[in-house]
Amino acid sequence: MSRSEAVDLTVIIVNYNVAPLALQTVASLESQRFAAADGRDGRLEILVVDNASSPADRAALQQLPAHVVQILNAQNLGFGQANNLAIQRATGRYLCFLNPDTVVLDGALDALLQHLYQHPEVGAVGPRIWIDADRQWQLPPGDPPTLSFFIQRILAECSYRVGARMSRAWHRRALQCWSSGTPIPVSMLSGACLMTSRRILDTVGGFDPGYFLYYEDTDWCRRVSQAGYQLHHVPGAEIVHYYNQSAKSSSGVAQGYARQSQARFVRSYYGRVGTAIYALAQAAAGRLAPRGRRATSETDVIDLGRCQTPPCFSVPDGRASSLLLTQIGYDPLFVPSAAGFLHGREFHLSSGFWDRLQAGRYYTRVIEPDTFTPLGIWTWEKA
Repeated sequence: MSRSEAVDLTVIIVNYNVAPLALQTVASLESQRFAAADGRDGRLEILVVDNASSPADRAALQQLPAHVVQILNAQNLGFGQANNLAIQRATGRYLCFLNPDTVVLDGALDALLQHLYQHPEVGAVGPRIWIDADRQWQLPPGDPPTLSFFIQRILAECSYRVGARMSRAWHRRALQCWSSGTPIPVSMLSGACLMTSRRILDTVGGFDPGYFLYYEDTDWCRRVSQAGYQLHHVPGAEIVHYYNQSAKSSSGVAQGYARQSQARFVRSYYGRVGTAIYALAQAAAGRLAPRGRRATSETDVIDLGRCQTPPCFSVPDGRASSLLLTQIGYDPLFVPSAAGFLHGREFHLSSGFWDRLQAGRYYTRVIEPDTFTPLGIWTWEKA
């Protein structure tokens, strides 16, 4: 293969029953332009792995462009192992692991690649991730992959003090990513879009197939860090991630995989002692009478009830500063949560964002970003 024909970047997408979204993801890649390391126009390879989706979903993948390589698995191998199969087929010098429910915005691939070209000390990079096409809500950075954080997260179920302390530390880290305009080092990158080089994969290996779903990216990032390389968040690269679409139809099963994978991660990195401490924390949380994880006193939370249409939110007169942080999540501690910046006193959820939300209980708040002081907290249920 001549130098001009060499593949500079391989993008790997693992599909499971979201073919219409995967087609949209591939379409967003088709319009991308990027430079190779030597400055010439970069050459892109796209691999789509189908993890034994339904016959109808797999048939929809036939609409993919002819140059897209398809790998059709006879059974669901899990996210990590499916990516590993594609790594073996990939020919690119750089590789990007991309969820099938994403849209890559203009210039994102080039911004990520340029950062890797210029920083050999960086093992992997990830973009700013929006949860909506209007780019109002950013997803948070990955949770710290530490035993300390896991235990605090468990004990927050029954201790308001532990929860409040954990929430403050989490929000300080998250705000750095949400507000950053330049690349910054992070402890974890999201597997929704993660770019690295063949050199790094040859050094640390691919994904651990023992993680069927969730924590395969956490484990891989941990190994990259242990090998002496940095992980960087590159806000100049942006994608939209229509979060958790593959797992949406079986959220209970997905939550079970998340618990199993976290326990496996603890065993792998913290051994018998860490596993025992982890189990004790779980037992203690189970025995203690739950006090509930509250964002603040119950009287400060406004319950909007069941909502058939997108709710609107308003900060009381005299309390709004020039720039506020808005958040939405499942948890009254807002760990994790999506966030946006607000100029003014009022905001609402767009119809496009609303339509993609699953039915269930949500929490929304507005805070002062410098002090994390709540200016308004609401709870509501999407019918």
